[in-house]
Amino acid sequence: MRVKTTLLLLLALCCSIVASAQCSGATFQEQNGIVVIQAENVSTTGSWAKQSSQSGSTGSGYLNWTGSEFFGTPGNGLIQYTVRINSPGTYRFNWRTKIGIGNNSTEHNDTWLRIPGAADFYAQKGNSRIYPRGTGKTPNPEGASSNGWFKVYMNSLQWTWSAFTSDFDGHVIYVRFATAGVYTIQLSARSRGHLIDRMVLYKESQYGAGSAQDLSRAETLCDGNPTPPPSGGGGGGGGTGGGGGTGGGGGAANTAPTVNITSPSNGATIAPGSNVSIALNSNDSDGNVVQHRIFVNGAVVDTDGAGYTPHVISNIASGSYTVRASVTDNDGAVANDEITFTVSGSTGGGGNTGGGGSTGGGGSTGGGGSTGNAAPTVNITSPGNGANVAVGSNVSVNLSTNDSDGTVVEHKIFVNGTLVDTDGPGFTPHIITGIAAGNYTVRAMVTDNDGATSEDTVSFTAGGGSGGGTGGGTGGGTGGGTGGGNGAPTVSITSPSNGANVAVGSNVSVNLSANDADGSVVEHKIFVNGRLVDTDGANFTPHIIVGVAAGGYTVRALVTDNDGNTGEATINFSAGGTGGGSGGGTGGGSTETVVFNLINPSNNTSLGALNNGSNIANGSSLNIQVSTSVSGAGSVVFGLSGTQSRGWVESTAPYALFGDFNGDYIAGSLAPGSYILLATFYSGARGTGSVVDSRTISFTVSGSGREVTDVKAVAYPNPTPDGTLSVKFPRVMGAEIGYNLMSPAGQLIASGVIENATASDAAELKLPALQNSQEGIYYLIVTDGAQSYTIPVIRK
Repeated sequence: MRVKTTLLLLLALCCSIVASAQCSGATFQEQNGIVVIQAENVSTTGSWAKQSSQSGSTGSGYLNWTGSEFFGTPGNGLIQYTVRINSPGTYRFNWRTKIGIGNNSTEHNDTWLRIPGAADFYAQKGNSRIYPRGTGKTPNPEGASSNGWFKVYMNSLQWTWSAFTSDFDGHVIYVRFATAGVYTIQLSARSRGHLIDRMVLYKESQYGAGSAQDLSRAETLCDGNPTPPPSGGGGGGGGTGGGGGTGGGGGAANTAPTVNITSPSNGATIAPGSNVSIALNSNDSDGNVVQHRIFVNGAVVDTDGAGYTPHVISNIASGSYTVRASVTDNDGAVANDEITFTVSGSTGGGGNTGGGGSTGGGGSTGGGGSTGNAAPTVNITSPGNGANVAVGSNVSVNLSTNDSDGTVVEHKIFVNGTLVDTDGPGFTPHIITGIAAGNYTVRAMVTDNDGATSEDTVSFTAGGGSGGGTGGGTGGGTGGGTGGGNGAPTVSITSPSNGANVAVGSNVSVNLSANDADGSVVEHKIFVNGRLVDTDGANFTPHIIVGVAAGGYTVRALVTDNDGNTGEATINFSAGGTGGGSGGGTGGGSTETVVFNLINPSNNTSLGALNNGSNIANGSSLNIQVSTSVSGAGSVVFGLSGTQSRGWVESTAPYALFGDFNGDYIAGSLAPGSYILLATFYSGARGTGSVVDSRTISFTVSGSGREVTDVKAVAYPNPTPDGTLSVKFPRVMGAEIGYNLMSPAGQLIASGVIENATASDAAELKLPALQNSQEGIYYLIVTDGAQSYTIPVIRK
């Protein structure tokens, strides 16, 4: 018996050692695509307090930061959660939090979040993807962000699952882990009184939000098990899913879509000069595919919605190509397929590749691959080195690039050391608009299909001369100077015709006629009901609306020329009904079922109905809510055009143009002018499924309380040697003052909130980004939401 006991103790010790090794120091682990963390289960630093006095929390309580607030400087009071990821992939982040101080839903409502070491950390809303500042990736969120941190906020006085970033444009948080291993979730203090109860990471391809956020789910603590047990295994749990895994707590798990590139074939050899058509098969067994994207050598070259039109690579050049197709279903799950092919041999006749087989040469060409790669070449053709341009002009950065033994797959433009433009194989000239006085250094860097790089640099000045055309000038061609100007491109939508009525279920082809009299059109975009559904380069392929549903439609075409100027055209049509075009009707005959209401967001009350022909006397702080008496609506797609434009999707009632948080409306503003607003109700979430109802109205705004003052604010010392400024305003500002700092090239280089500000006519701020920047004139834009001031600041 003594021997048996000893053996059992040794076995237990061995198991403990193995478990510890497998956890590698991680406190939590992912189990079958989900991580559940009680926020209070962590070693705290600084003024983090573990509390339990607020009712409704789970576990042993919640976390509350009780110290000073850090609106612009993440990293204070750093706490870390170690998580072992067993199944690599993309996970959505969410947390259950509430506001613990006062009754204002926009204060004490945010905390800094960062997940270092992950392959990707980003936020997404529809087709819009943003990245934290400081990661080298763009675009970035509105509002505060730096050094890889997102400001993550919510807007509720009750415990709520809600985690957004980007001010007034809420994007949800995602993280992608490329390999299994131990990762760290970092939180740092921002607002005092933001109470954090629990957090989850989950794969949306396996879990719905309701299932992942089920409060009966236990923490996924790391026990060292190399193959985690199925979630919900053992234990029944009652309630909404109990511990019942992915099936019992909120419906069946979503099945990811599938995609297969059918041509060209993987490994094919194609003749130079051919037109290569990228054909796909895609499917979603439990829903529908809502987006198709094509990447060529890592650059996105085509984005389609539910209906995919084959992307054509025209007159293809010699080299190696990797094509990736990415599709997204109506639940947000993503699938990819990738093929590679080679272009070599004798020149083809310009025909299509058809089935994608070997079209010429029968194999590789002589020395292919054993002679070493030759680096690409690049030359900045304008502006000329040493040129002087006029202050306020638009400076076009033009390049000439080549790769003798392959292709250039990436172009980057840097202005005064800041990356301002990244293009794939096709370079569109970068425009520095309304250039400020100062000295400029432009660097162009290109990369070929074998990873070799090359650079070219020029320096020029703005101001101090006539600006009329010394050296290379800023002109769009070879002739110097800014004179003459560039004409904007033109575009017309040739089909469908404006006011047309089409049959429900038909395939509607959107065709364009585009031209640029003094250059070329380099990009075509198609928007349907305010949503971007198709992006083509220089060659436009008609966009197909497949199986059009009943309702009203607004189609907008936007084209860009080689100098960065744009042109656009808009038409309206309807499907079903009697066809009545855009006017004030719905296009489907259901105007009286859709009601727009003007909302006062300060108290969430209705100011009355907004009808066709209405006038809004003050557009400074408002929202517009829409409802329908027709049953079955799952989401609304808003499309606002006119003096301002906005596209917005709402999947939870109440449906509001500027968004809301559980009926707490977000304040938006509309400048004086004329507007057309289209609201289209869909049966599914996020604008998917069939059209349930729609209505278009026209209205005007005659006044705005948002004041852009004609009196000046001043900053001193100016010039500033170290980025420290005192700002004097002509009148008292509010207690929360935000700022943006713009570079001489017009790029946003810093933003945030002035710390420790009070309602006063003066403020102090320190701008490290300005301290670390080159000499020149920068622009500080300061606002409290009612007043705005732009202050030129000289860095010397």
